[in-house]
Amino acid sequence: MYLITNRHFCDENHYLQVIKEAVNNGVKNIILREKDLSDVELAALYEKIIKITDWHEDKFNLIINSNLNLYEKLNFSGIHLPYKIFLDLIDKGYKFEKNKILGLSLHDIKEVEYLNKIVVEKHIKVDYITLSHIYETKCKENLKPKGVELLKESKKTTDIKIVALGGISPSNVKYVLPYSDDFAVMSTLFKSENVKEKIQEYNN
Repeated sequence: MYLITNRHFCDENHYLQVIKEAVNNGVKNIILREKDLSDVELAALYEKIIKITDWHEDKFNLIINSNLNLYEKLNFSGIHLPYKIFLDLIDKGYKFEKNKILGLSLHDIKEVEYLNKIVVEKHIKVDYITLSHIYETKCKENLKPKGVELLKESKKTTDIKIVALGGISPSNVKYVLPYSDDFAVMSTLFKSENVKEKIQEYNN
């Protein structure tokens, strides 16, 4: 399970507690996705997460979303990038660290196919891709979900780790796992009053 953060779902105390509980109950990847914060604010939040989780890389991966500046300054496990930003960086000759995690957001099979080509040609290590959105979700309220078909087609196309994203709930997770390597959640944990119990629901 990947947990994508969103502090707009709750107050800061609950937010930090959810991250702590998630880590303590086996969530191995936290993607810090607070794009509206300044670098100073995001760095301060990073420090709070480090403190409350007693973070070290053997415990879980702490991945920054999109913020290349803080990725280079702070000790994140890796970075998660929108596909277009990744392509721009590749065009500019940016060199990603081999020992850091690189994750990308993709949304259709053409992007998956083109990414495969780039990985082979440029010898770039992409650790995972999120494919979204699979089911209806309030984060993408006016957009039609892609459904499990996107996962099926992508699984045939690439060997890169596939993480299903978008509306993944305890009741439908069993339908995505045959065609993906993992899944990501956001609101279901941040809106939960019992994080441990919610994670167990996903695992049952």
